[in-house]
Amino acid sequence: MLDDLNKNPLKGLQIASFGEILFDMINDEPHLGGAPLNFAWYASQMGAEVAFLSTVGNDQLGDKALSAILNTKIEPIITRSKLPTGVAKVSNDGSFTIARGTAWENISVPISSGRDLQLLYFGSLAQVSKENRSSLKTLLDRKPKYVLVDLNLRENCYTKQTIEDCLYYATMLKVNEQEWSIVSEITGINEPELLMRQKRLNAMAVTRGENGATLYSAAGAIEFQPNTIDLVDQTGAGDAFSALLAVGILINAHPAQALAASCQAGAVVASKKGALVDLPRDILEAYKEEFS
Repeated sequence: MLDDLNKNPLKGLQIASFGEILFDMINDEPHLGGAPLNFAWYASQMGAEVAFLSTVGNDQLGDKALSAILNTKIEPIITRSKLPTGVAKVSNDGSFTIARGTAWENISVPISSGRDLQLLYFGSLAQVSKENRSSLKTLLDRKPKYVLVDLNLRENCYTKQTIEDCLYYATMLKVNEQEWSIVSEITGINEPELLMRQKRLNAMAVTRGENGATLYSAAGAIEFQPNTIDLVDQTGAGDAFSALLAVGILINAHPAQALAASCQAGAVVASKKGALVDLPRDILEAYKEEFS
């Protein structure tokens, strides 16, 4: 998929993840997350060099977020805001409401970091504000080789135009089954392969939770279903999937290998509590043979 990387493909590989930092408020207890941060967390564990661009408030939650991120290998490009750090209030049934008017809705980015981007990651939620759309355009103007859009549609936080913009910018698309139905309705396209041709996508993944996922690429459609797990918490599982898929594609792994690693990473995270999980050795070494 990417044939011009060097023999040690993750060395110097620059991934940028753009978007929200959110604390999930569960029984009034804050749990750090947000899809772009979760993605950065897992991609960095796999050995990629990941810059994360976001904004937090000048408050205790902002301090908590920065402290946690600074203890990882993620390069934080995070500004502070007078607005409060983002939160999502989680109900007992697992549904959640994202608070608006918070720091992540006004993310500023440097014009250039001096390095070429191999891959840019973002979702639909970060595009709710004019400020963020402008910042995202600044990153897109740097012409990353790949643009991975993990749609992550959140109720009342996207429009038809948001989805159309995502499809315009993406070179790789990840959706779950429900999101694929929405994309199909908006575009009038019912076949992933046709969407790929019309939107010039290199790859597209449709995830189905415990039933695995399908990856569409030049190699055709490939399916994988991980072993059954004891489900504990699905938060972050899809983001782990996206991170493993992004790394696999960037190192030119076979699509079947990339899909299997992505599904297994998602399953591991879903079997643990919280969105930010330390990946086990077998996942960390999923692409080991690619380096030999």
